[in-house]
Amino acid sequence: METVTDAGVVIVGAGQAGGRVALLLAQRGYPGPVTLVGAETLPPYERPPLSKEMLADPRHPLPLLVPAEEYERLAIVLRLGRRVTAIDRARRRVMLDDGQSLPYGRLVLATGGRPRQLPFTLERLQVLRTVEDVRAIAARAEQAASVLVIGGGVIGLEVAATLRRRGLAVTVVEVGSRLLGRNFPEPVATAIAERHAAEGVTVRTGVRVRAISEDDAGLHATLSDGGTIGADFAVAGIGITPDTALAQDCGLVTDDGVVVDADMRSSDPDILAVGDMAAIPGPDGRPMRCETWQNANVTAERAVATILGEAIPPGEASWFWTDQYDLNVQLTGDTMIGDSGRLVEQRATVAGGRLYLMLDGDCRLVGAAAINAGRDMSVCRRLVAAGAVLPADLLESDRFDARAARALLTPSPASARPVDA
Repeated sequence: METVTDAGVVIVGAGQAGGRVALLLAQRGYPGPVTLVGAETLPPYERPPLSKEMLADPRHPLPLLVPAEEYERLAIVLRLGRRVTAIDRARRRVMLDDGQSLPYGRLVLATGGRPRQLPFTLERLQVLRTVEDVRAIAARAEQAASVLVIGGGVIGLEVAATLRRRGLAVTVVEVGSRLLGRNFPEPVATAIAERHAAEGVTVRTGVRVRAISEDDAGLHATLSDGGTIGADFAVAGIGITPDTALAQDCGLVTDDGVVVDADMRSSDPDILAVGDMAAIPGPDGRPMRCETWQNANVTAERAVATILGEAIPPGEASWFWTDQYDLNVQLTGDTMIGDSGRLVEQRATVAGGRLYLMLDGDCRLVGAAAINAGRDMSVCRRLVAAGAVLPADLLESDRFDARAARALLTPSPASARPVDA
């Protein structure tokens, strides 16, 4: 009788999270076969450089997780350029678009997300999610003088910064009242907006694109306030929707993602989900997704531990970064404070950097944002994960005291001393 290990692990989705699952399983000695199925023809690569280094220079090396030959060395079977069309949970098989099927003992869904689409189908309107998208945008930029970026979130602004540095006139249109309204504290978003303005980027907030037409002269956008914008082409960066079609079709529980427990198991314990499309229990118990490079790695680690029967790694504070012009901006934890919260701004330990601390009503550090202050952010990430309460003297200073902050993470000699029997 075929066992779970005999059938092995099939991973659907060869992005950051899926690729990491495959590599970790093989590196940690999983005894069964590991098969990685991906729609793209490329082996797994990291996405953060796409909107920055690769868009700036398409000749930039592809940011592969590992060299392609490493998969062969680790006996990982790559089925690239193939899509899974259905999951048969009863027979524990997945069907591929070439008519073949694969058995699985454990199935890992890592299908990520699809870019949200505007209700316009135009040749000059691009999205950015894959290497092919980057190459298409870069090719447009070679022949263009201007671009319209629709969406003032991270991807849109990274594209805007990169294309502005390439010499294009850039206009950003954002439906929200400010840039980065989803998870960036207002002073940080303001600093980024001011940096774009200093570079000559035109930013329009509080308006949406009502209509777009195109002709030989370029794109012509009509805005909700009646204004118009012309550009040679446009890039839409308005977020992603989790790709849960396979999960829904086979009857898994979904809620803006595949609902999983802390071990990354779905409603079918033999099917796990990782990365952008995994809805993990949040602090309040409700499922929530996280679309970050760190989350792809963390959820992959958890899934592998579950498959191997190991202890689940301890939780980490969420962490994210963006690079725009000469700004490196990092966020950790909950950066959108509520009515009972408090925001403290301090100078960083590195000259010119700024740090923003988000505190709850008990002065517990629940989140932090840093501008050109990576060294301080590494401390804040640990403080957030530890649920540290910050003392008044640390908060009252206009400069972040990294040494005092690190001391909060070190048990005192008295607390570390064993108690006599």
